[in-house]
Amino acid sequence: MAEHLASIFGTEKDRVNCPFYFKIGACRHGDRCSRLHNRPTISPTLLLSNMYQRPDMITPGIDAQGQPLDPQKIQEHFEEFYEDIFEELDKFGEIESLNVCDNLADHMIGNVYVQFKEEDQAAAALQALQGRFYSGRPIIADFSPVTDFREATCRQFEENNCNRGGYCNFMHVKLIGRDLRKQLFGRYRGYRISRSRSRSVSPRRREKDL
Repeated sequence: MAEHLASIFGTEKDRVNCPFYFKIGACRHGDRCSRLHNRPTISPTLLLSNMYQRPDMITPGIDAQGQPLDPQKIQEHFEEFYEDIFEELDKFGEIESLNVCDNLADHMIGNVYVQFKEEDQAAAALQALQGRFYSGRPIIADFSPVTDFREATCRQFEENNCNRGGYCNFMHVKLIGRDLRKQLFGRYRGYRISRSRSRSVSPRRREKDL
């Protein structure tokens, strides 16, 4: 019996534990879910819920004033955010991965997942984030059960053919450019990458409290 329960844990056959919470650390039913959300007391991964506020949140490709947005400007806005978060969290230890959801459903929109190399690094980051704000909004952080992002990510989205769109229940991970990835993650591989962008403080950065 124990072997059987272990084999179905976190799958659709498991009638006790929520498979979506186990795989992606979020569930569209929230606290109303009929299955258990086993929240970890320690994990190398943190979830910062609904943290990234894309400039076209109301209508994709359109800003709050109803004007079209240049896709390049949207990407630049995202990469500024990504670099901000990475630089802050990197203070607590080596970051294995930093993923930001591009999904539109309430339980996943703007979710940021950071996986550290060690659990104690994640714990230190979680403690430091308590009571802090970003762009005037409180940071909601907690340990996440997600440790294998291959299981959490929508493979169809990666192949540009997900028919569920932004309301898919698996992660649609928003990607940064190759140069920024080398700049941020290259520090862990023993070489330096020169910064391609100015570190001057923009008006948006002055507004944030992180």
